[in-house]
Amino acid sequence: MIAAGKESYSIAHDPIRPLQLLFGEGKKLKATSAFELHAMMEKGFPSDLVISFVQSYSQFRDHHVFSKIIGLSERTVQRRIKSPEPLTAEQTNGTWRLATVLSKAEEVLGDRQQAVNWMTSPAMGLEGKAPIDLLTTQMGFELVEDFLTRMEYGVYS
Repeated sequence: MIAAGKESYSIAHDPIRPLQLLFGEGKKLKATSAFELHAMMEKGFPSDLVISFVQSYSQFRDHHVFSKIIGLSERTVQRRIKSPEPLTAEQTNGTWRLATVLSKAEEVLGDRQQAVNWMTSPAMGLEGKAPIDLLTTQMGFELVEDFLTRMEYGVYS
């Protein structure tokens, strides 16, 4: 939960961790509330940081994360490496889903590499689909988040 004014709003889980994954562990983060995170996402995440994040995992490159989840063609990625621009709100949303699931998977499985391996491998509880392949839509994202929550609590059916 994060504070928004006097009330607090629940986000699927702590938004600080996915931001740290995307922007780096030591960076001071600008979003301290759900509304600030929303504003940050509307403006678009910096493409250079997102590209570095995705490229740091070979399994993500193999699963065509840029084109399928984030919505960037390989040519656009190459252009953005040379001349960084913020992602669109839609591209940022896909990036957020990826970072959120990776963060939660790491929390549930205890290790980032195990989380990446899990995300890129077929899962019985997801009808044999790799979690990363479901992140192309909001519904798929919700299915993966629900499955991770069930794993966290030991409910696999």
